[in-house]
Amino acid sequence: MANLNLIDVCKVYKGNVKAVKDFNLEIRDGEFLVFVGPSGCGKSTTLRMIAGLEDITSGKIYIEDKLINHLEPKDRDIAMVFQNYALYPHMSVFENLAYSLKCHRVDKVTIKQKVEEVAEILDIKEYLLRKPKELSGGQRQRVALGRCLIRNPKVFLFDEPLSNLDAKLRVTMRSEISKLHKKVNGTFIYVTHDQTEAMTMGDRIVVMKDGLIQQVDTPVNLYEHPVNIFVATFLGSPQMNIFQGHLLEDKVILHDTLSLQLSEKIRNKLISGYENQEIYLGIRPNDFSLGNAKDYDIHVKVDLIEKLGSETLLYFQMPGREESTVASIHINITDDLSEDVYLKIDKEKLHLFNRDEESILKINEINFIKTKISLDKEDAILNHQFRYQNFVNQCVDENIPAEFHGYMALPSQDFSLVKQSEDDIELEVEIRAFDAYSDKKVYYSKLFNEEESRITFFSKRNENLTKGDQVKIYFPSKKLSIYDASMLKITINDPIFKPIQVISLTTIGKEYYILDSNKDFCKNKYFKIEKIFDLNTEMIVNVKNQKDENYSFRIDKNPDLYVGLLLYTKHLKR
Repeated sequence: MANLNLIDVCKVYKGNVKAVKDFNLEIRDGEFLVFVGPSGCGKSTTLRMIAGLEDITSGKIYIEDKLINHLEPKDRDIAMVFQNYALYPHMSVFENLAYSLKCHRVDKVTIKQKVEEVAEILDIKEYLLRKPKELSGGQRQRVALGRCLIRNPKVFLFDEPLSNLDAKLRVTMRSEISKLHKKVNGTFIYVTHDQTEAMTMGDRIVVMKDGLIQQVDTPVNLYEHPVNIFVATFLGSPQMNIFQGHLLEDKVILHDTLSLQLSEKIRNKLISGYENQEIYLGIRPNDFSLGNAKDYDIHVKVDLIEKLGSETLLYFQMPGREESTVASIHINITDDLSEDVYLKIDKEKLHLFNRDEESILKINEINFIKTKISLDKEDAILNHQFRYQNFVNQCVDENIPAEFHGYMALPSQDFSLVKQSEDDIELEVEIRAFDAYSDKKVYYSKLFNEEESRITFFSKRNENLTKGDQVKIYFPSKKLSIYDASMLKITINDPIFKPIQVISLTTIGKEYYILDSNKDFCKNKYFKIEKIFDLNTEMIVNVKNQKDENYSFRIDKNPDLYVGLLLYTKHLKR
């Protein structure tokens, strides 16, 4: 099978109609990836560009590092299942399955063997002598799948293959395609407008709108952690209720008489800068539950009740929203509800969006801890207890004071509940809240006996900590970074060459030139980039010239720089 890379792919039709814009995506080997979105969002166009059925206006598509932009569809080693099956009506099932092998002049014995193998997998052996018109919709779809499977292609493409089937058969075929993926372990790319298909079938889902990718993630993460209101309301049925509100300290104000207290988890995820601002609040229907007169969040008059068997939908009015609010609750179908109902809201699952409709909830990726830094020869002592080895040679500031205040930066993903090395930094924390993702858990904690020092860290899904637990967590000292008091990163987790050259970089045509006022510095022909280090707004670049001399450059962020690029020097005109 194969992995795919789509880089800056665009499709523009006549009249400057932009069907797909700036599409960047890496599809893993053996992955089941689903494109989902409303009609006209560009999902089928993207699939057809991968297949070679649509020309690419700009950008690049790679399969296993091979550029396929200008390859004919037949040369891409891709098989496609269409919406209308695309079977040859005058051929039997056997002949339909064998057609591609005959075109490649495969011998009859091998063809018979492969057709029977595929028919066995898809349970269509008894239909091999029938014509397509003698088959049901589900059987025809199996034949279409078999015609792709028999070729053993690198990539399988599916363009809304179940849209012509009835509801019951769609459920059956969803299961069949998912089972087939597990059997062949192939790379599947599947297009649908049906969110149920997307959520139940895909390893990852690409949500599209107006030709742009909105979010790429697992089904669980898309549902629980949408990046904007479009994704939040597109996935989930009934869709999420969106309210206009006001964020004030640790509350969302919907009305003078109605406010919702933010939970510890939500406060830990809330991006700063939105205090005392107008926002949107999102509540999924299934995050309501029945309360009582003593324990409730809202007391509403129900306008409509729909009993659907496994759930009951309540329609009512709430402040901050003109449309009816929908709550999905689980009660016995025989239970009667009065017009007035007390409801509770799961405040751990609130969604908050800014006025641009983007989520303002984000997991803290880096923990910053205030620290006192004291130099000890080449090392630094942090808060009188942690040693940062080789600090001087990894600091971008050449004029380091013997003692100063700054921050330790500890990426959340690098913590462990088990000590890995004697050099690990040990912290004792108290668990305040946690979040479950598809493959991990995120814990929100505080340093023990330090109320203001909050620490976010990840763990495996099967490691269960609960609120109030006091645990020790460990961080590898080699991944520690130091920031100064103004929150500028001053260390690199690798030695750099000093003195650091501060230069400017100007693009001339397609070549890069280093401009510097020092003639000695510009006497060499080129520099090859060896390593690049991120300093937030700037970069440190380690280079080597043709004489094997090393330098470190400090420059502004430039996304076009990469390891291996040659930088050509040029004298400044005096």
